[in-house]
Amino acid sequence: MPDRRISLAIPCLLTYLAFGLRLHLLDGQSLWFDEGFALQLASKTLPQIVGQNPVGWLPLHSVALHFWLQLVGQSPFMARFFSLFFGVLVVAMLYLLGKELASPATGVIASLLGCFSPFLVYYSQEARVYALWLFLSLLSAYLLLRALRSPERLRWWLAYGVATTLAIYSHYFSVFLVPWGVIALVREAVRTRRWRMLLWGAGAQLLALLLCLPLIGFAEASVVDRYGFWRSRLSPFQVVADLWYNLTTGGSLPWDQALPAMAILALLAIVGLVRFSPRWNGVLVALYFAIPLLGMLAMSMWRELYVARYLAGAVPAVYLLAARGLEELFTVATASRRLLRAWGSVAILCSVAVMGFSWTQALGNYFYSPLYARDDFRSAALFVSAHEGENDAIVISGGGIFTAFLPYYDGNLPWVDLPPFGEWLVEEQVVESLNSLLAGREGGRVWLVLSGNEITDPQNLIVAHLWTMGHVVQAEAFPGRTGVRVLLFSPRHESASFTFGPFSYQPWRGNFDNQVELLGFDMDGTRFEPGSDIHLALQWQVLTSFREDYHTFVHVLNGGRRVVAGHDKVPLNDYFRPTAWPVGEPLRDEYLLSLPSDLPNGTYELEVGWYSYPDLERLPLVEAGDGEHDRVLLPPVIVGR
Repeated sequence: MPDRRISLAIPCLLTYLAFGLRLHLLDGQSLWFDEGFALQLASKTLPQIVGQNPVGWLPLHSVALHFWLQLVGQSPFMARFFSLFFGVLVVAMLYLLGKELASPATGVIASLLGCFSPFLVYYSQEARVYALWLFLSLLSAYLLLRALRSPERLRWWLAYGVATTLAIYSHYFSVFLVPWGVIALVREAVRTRRWRMLLWGAGAQLLALLLCLPLIGFAEASVVDRYGFWRSRLSPFQVVADLWYNLTTGGSLPWDQALPAMAILALLAIVGLVRFSPRWNGVLVALYFAIPLLGMLAMSMWRELYVARYLAGAVPAVYLLAARGLEELFTVATASRRLLRAWGSVAILCSVAVMGFSWTQALGNYFYSPLYARDDFRSAALFVSAHEGENDAIVISGGGIFTAFLPYYDGNLPWVDLPPFGEWLVEEQVVESLNSLLAGREGGRVWLVLSGNEITDPQNLIVAHLWTMGHVVQAEAFPGRTGVRVLLFSPRHESASFTFGPFSYQPWRGNFDNQVELLGFDMDGTRFEPGSDIHLALQWQVLTSFREDYHTFVHVLNGGRRVVAGHDKVPLNDYFRPTAWPVGEPLRDEYLLSLPSDLPNGTYELEVGWYSYPDLERLPLVEAGDGEHDRVLLPPVIVGR
């Protein structure tokens, strides 16, 4: 009995330690967009939660958070405490799974890694689904292992089916628990020749899938969603590298500083996989990580879906393998042969030193560095409240970020959210919304709150309209992983009000390889001084789906056709690359051309074109004029004081 108490004391101590670490500065950072939306959704009635469930989300977390907040109050701290509770249970589940699959020592080390993992700490302090999802996924896996060990006990199978159902109701990628469970079930049935467990296991999985039939409507909405979060596809190498970086550091270290810890964690996981005992259990843990990853890569061939947190459910498998690797190093360090002991001791010291140093840095950055914190909507809202005027108005651009801004805003100004969450922003909507917001507010100013607007407004329509009709009189940036910016626009004439209309473009045609056509351009003048900037907007229209993500160029050329200024880029931006552009829809694409301060006076040409990257082969013009086979020349500009 004393030995049993001692063996349980360490996991309990780690659980208490995990609780304290996750409680530290729980409300120290502002809510960011996802958390704000989750808190707002959970405050609604149950029918509203289901009816307003956004694309890509599933309702379990919102419903559970709804009942929790009804008990404890609608505060950001308590919303995050809900996640903290399940984040601590994840640490406990790592111990149980490590003990079940390998040994109590593996369980303790896995729990230790989970306790201090920057990735798990981060999501244990976020008022979103991920801590709950991690717990339910691990619970499903643990209950399946217990059911396989005691197949005659139906309560284990029933519990496994219920846990799998709840996991799927929390996140779409929980569906990967099903093929993982099938593999574990079939292998165990073949090994033991206890074929009845196939019946019970299939029944439990069928129960889970049947109970999840109501989710079909949510899944259909996500499938037909025209505009997903990520616009551009990542290579499999980019996905694996980014995922490994995040599960190692929680995204709270510069890439170059994270490389040693990433390498050590990979080596420990490989050692753990090779030396796992029983061997099949190591394969099972590896599959727990590999199946969701491969599934993500396969689905991304249809549409880019990768975000590191979407694979959070697979992350504990890496810690389990690394824990088994560390246990193996401890075994080597206590071997009878002196050389082996020395090698094992050095390997342990290096692993602990590198991982400990990196994780201490990462956690320190997460807790105390504004650059690695969540976006600071709280400071942005307090700044606007402190400096607002009576006739001002607020435009919030980021696709629903008002849910993170308004909980901290204590002013009384009217506001508009552009675009509404999940919608594609069009110019007519911008003009109508801005005019409606500012009607009758003579001389009023516009506060523009931006975060993630590169995704929700890739054409930069809101900033472009405000910039055209007004000028920036105040600008503040609030740090964070994405960052929040606040710009204050005043009308160009003090007594005037803002009045907006559609942009007008000077027609100017150019067909590039029958893939995309230039419709026209808009420029802020024809005469510029040396050292000034040319603001140019081009209007493109896709004729057929792009074959690849081409780049564009706009060059200022002198009389000798030498480039004196230019702007080469991915048109629109990296989140909305050409292969994702809708066919037939005119799109605004902005360029900034900075003229050198010593540029001689004279007349300069503007050339526009497309090219493949990285081979730099230009797209040809269809029906090009003499000598202009791969570029369009815009009207020249004059440089002179």
